[in-house]
Amino acid sequence: MPTGKLTSILLVITAFGVAVGCATAAHAKIIEDPSGSLAILTSIGDALDAPDHHPVHILYVHGINQAGAGDSALLRESICKRLKLCDVKDWKNAGVEFPDRGEFADGVNPPMLDYLGSPVWKNADEWRAAAPFVVHWVVHLRGHASVLVVDEINWWPLVLSLKCRRVMVPEAHLAGPHRDLLEFCSNAKAQNPDGTLRYFPWITPEEAAQLEAIKPQGAWLNRNLKVNLVDWGLADVLLATGPLDGILRDGIRQLMAKSAAFDPVQAAATPGAGQANEHYNWKAQLGNSKSMDQEFVGVTHSLGAYLFFNALNPDAGAASAPQPSPQQTAETNNKDAALRYILERTSLVYFFANQIEPLEIANLEITPAPAASVFPSRGLDAPPAPLAPAENFRALVNRWKQMQTNFQTTLHPDDAAARKKVQVVAWSDPSDVITFRVPKIGDVDVVNLYVRNAPRWFGFFEGPAAAHADYAKNKEVLRAMFLSSKAPGAR
Repeated sequence: MPTGKLTSILLVITAFGVAVGCATAAHAKIIEDPSGSLAILTSIGDALDAPDHHPVHILYVHGINQAGAGDSALLRESICKRLKLCDVKDWKNAGVEFPDRGEFADGVNPPMLDYLGSPVWKNADEWRAAAPFVVHWVVHLRGHASVLVVDEINWWPLVLSLKCRRVMVPEAHLAGPHRDLLEFCSNAKAQNPDGTLRYFPWITPEEAAQLEAIKPQGAWLNRNLKVNLVDWGLADVLLATGPLDGILRDGIRQLMAKSAAFDPVQAAATPGAGQANEHYNWKAQLGNSKSMDQEFVGVTHSLGAYLFFNALNPDAGAASAPQPSPQQTAETNNKDAALRYILERTSLVYFFANQIEPLEIANLEITPAPAASVFPSRGLDAPPAPLAPAENFRALVNRWKQMQTNFQTTLHPDDAAARKKVQVVAWSDPSDVITFRVPKIGDVDVVNLYVRNAPRWFGFFEGPAAAHADYAKNKEVLRAMFLSSKAPGAR
């Protein structure tokens, strides 16, 4: 069906639905899962109201389907427009940082990874352009003395070579070309609109133009669903849980260390992006348990939750090196210490859309071998354990809890009631086709909360893109996250 005709039909249906009241509004009341109550939770607003006015960082990790920087923009703008806590122009871009150690150091050749016999990255220039990065955004919200930082961690550049060259190019010949994504893969302004990032034409503009001229063969709706969701979106899941896992982990670990060393107070007081990079001495605070100097909150979207906690796995490069050099050892220790510093000071993590349960299928736990008598004579041997397996999500979350508990115990040795407990809040729209309920993770309880991110038509349809992507603009979600839990009517 031509796009114009389909649009006309949808407009008729929409108008009819409005006329007869068949559309139920978005942003309905939060529904609480039996796993926990909204009333027991603290909030980012509570952290911003701490008596010592310590800075609060949001470590924001995007999910699947990302094309370009700025995924945190929806959250930042919604805090201003929907909660009226700031003006959008109040947000200050305080600098961009890239990993610069180990395999991400300048001039280093790319990892030796091939796809069907061809290298993923052909040279050092391509590898440099594939580096992830963090953007630091700083603001003072109305009614709060503490500075708020959003450390937007962007890992999408690491998967561009494979997705642009090995997915989008052949797909143009099958289902059909996707003009916007082909332009993104080939156009500097699309990848790097303000000139602060790194750009590489994974597809040349000439090749992109030739591909765009191909006549689509797939049906319009099927083609768009496959190219957008499967090819550009779910491909991220396969890449993140495959051989790129260790590379993604190392990049995110380095970016977290950059966030620990970013000085938000100086950034708020000093004009100019990058003036506060690497200026905060977090190492001096690592052994200081007398006060909370900074606080961190995790906000992750879909696959981002997996990658956030995956950073707690041991450094892949160090594990594979039989005799690491003193420099490698020092770099690994620095990243481990930075993660410890951050996670000791992290009590609250929010998941927007959740894929923990299906992702853990790719990371099954290895149980002790059963007694020989359990195996009748079938000629079968017990399977060998995989080499250096990544730790499962349960073990990583428990490690975070132990770090945070130890810090809180030292921070408040004589007042157990003052110690913050770890909180994981999983937001899901039941109409989001790629979100899943999150069960209790090891010793950590998860509070599952259900919301509606978009209108429902005739009781049987909700826009799938909005259902999955619009948690950060849902006013009920924002109120629970940013208003003080002690304020009247906050929940």
